[in-house]
Amino acid sequence: MKALVTGANGFLGQRVVAALLDQGHSVRALVRPAAAVDEIGWPEVVEIVRGDLRSSRELAPAFDGVDVLVHLAAAVTGGDDAMFASTVSGTERLLTAMAGTSCRRIVLASSFSVYDWSAIHGTLDESSPTETGADLYSRDGYSIAKSWQERVTRRFAAEHGWDLTVLRPGFIWGRDHGYIAACGQQIGKLHVVIGPFSHLPLTHVDNCADLFARAAADPRAVGQTFNVVDGPGERIWGYLGDHLKRSGQAGFRIPVPYSVRKIGVSIPKSIGIATQPAWSHSNTGTGVCNCGFATCVRIAVAAATPMPVPFMLNRAGAVF
Repeated sequence: MKALVTGANGFLGQRVVAALLDQGHSVRALVRPAAAVDEIGWPEVVEIVRGDLRSSRELAPAFDGVDVLVHLAAAVTGGDDAMFASTVSGTERLLTAMAGTSCRRIVLASSFSVYDWSAIHGTLDESSPTETGADLYSRDGYSIAKSWQERVTRRFAAEHGWDLTVLRPGFIWGRDHGYIAACGQQIGKLHVVIGPFSHLPLTHVDNCADLFARAAADPRAVGQTFNVVDGPGERIWGYLGDHLKRSGQAGFRIPVPYSVRKIGVSIPKSIGIATQPAWSHSNTGTGVCNCGFATCVRIAVAAATPMPVPFMLNRAGAVF
């Protein structure tokens, strides 16, 4: 199998390229024209194609001989308009180019931010409602862009009869990426932790990448949508404490219960912990488990067992 990976030089993308190679697949990495890739240390078998999804005129050649598109590219910084143009318009340009090729398989990296957290009062799973109404536009630019990216991709797949798998990772963490948005709001050395005993939907970058590679190759993942987390998750309070200790950062945690979070403290809705949902873990008995844990997805696609958090903490080292 040959995979075209967008966002291949990113935090997740580099691990996905490595996972695909480890599983015996060929990889073509699509990176921006100015992206520095020499320090990544990819082996020579990785084909590097340069292009900008926002402006490149010829993207179709990148699909030559490709069996599956693993679409990871999305803007995480910049203004709202810039993120929308890069993530949504870029995806439209990419899939328009794909439509003229023989590639008929997509694995999309979506996000937990697509869910309508205000409508989830119990268990969150893949059947939970996504944000589709006017309230979407009260969200941050990243959430808006990711919601539209998933919509656009589903529309293209339906129109062209493509095989689509949508993976929605929780908070992806790893070395140099230990401080995640759900840790709270930092004010100098103070860390305001809202709902400190809530569980974080975490997935280590290596676990997450392995699942993307498995889903790209296994036909049982076709047509499925999966939330990607490694287990019930660490509590925010403990996770942040471990991060501050291991990274050597000086800081103080201030717990703020949900009941008083509105008093001078707000948390971005895109973080998705304000409603404190439970994470579902149930097997539908259909062969592909439609649940909230990567553990069950891995069983379905014969993937490796997720590495446990304590092991990954040690592996990540003092700087996460």
